[in-house]
Amino acid sequence: MINKAILVGRLGREPEYRSSQSGKASCRFSLATDSGYGQSRKTEWHSIVCFDKQAEFARDYLHKGSLVYIEGRISYGEYEKDGVKHKTVDILANTVQSLGGRNDSPNAGGSFDSNRGDSSSYSQNSYSQNSYSQNNYSASSQNMADDVAPDGGNDLDEASVPF
Repeated sequence: MINKAILVGRLGREPEYRSSQSGKASCRFSLATDSGYGQSRKTEWHSIVCFDKQAEFARDYLHKGSLVYIEGRISYGEYEKDGVKHKTVDILANTVQSLGGRNDSPNAGGSFDSNRGDSSSYSQNSYSQNSYSQNNYSASSQNMADDVAPDGGNDLDEASVPF
C-alpha cells in the first residue's frame, strides 16, 4: 500500500514550532495550493506537520508566503473538545524544501529530509532520503515549482492568505 503526498505551495502563516520536555521538536503550518485558472481557480489549505530536523529547518528558514515543496504521508485523526468530536487531516512531512519566493532571499532554496540524517546540506543544498543525487533532486523540485502556475507561481497574494 502507498500513502504518499507531494505538494508545492505557499505557507499561509508563520510555522508554529514546539519542543517537548524530552527534546522532540515539532512544527505545524498551513500550506495553500491552487488548482485551475481564472474564474475557476480554487485554493485548498493543507495542514503540514514535521518533526525533529525538518521542524528546525521550517522554524529557521520558512515564513508566511514562502514557496515550499513538501513530501510526506496523509494522517487522519480525531479529538474531542467540549463534547464535540473533530476530525483532522494532516500531512506528516518527511521532506521539506524551500523553493525560494516572496519572503525569501534570492538565493533561498534549501531543504531537509528526516531519513537521510546528514545535516551538512541543511541550509542551501538539496537534501533527500531517496537515491537521487543532490543536484538532480534540487533541479527536479525546482521544475515542479515552475509548473505550479503559468505566471511563475506567484499567484497567491497577501490578501488571499486568511491568517
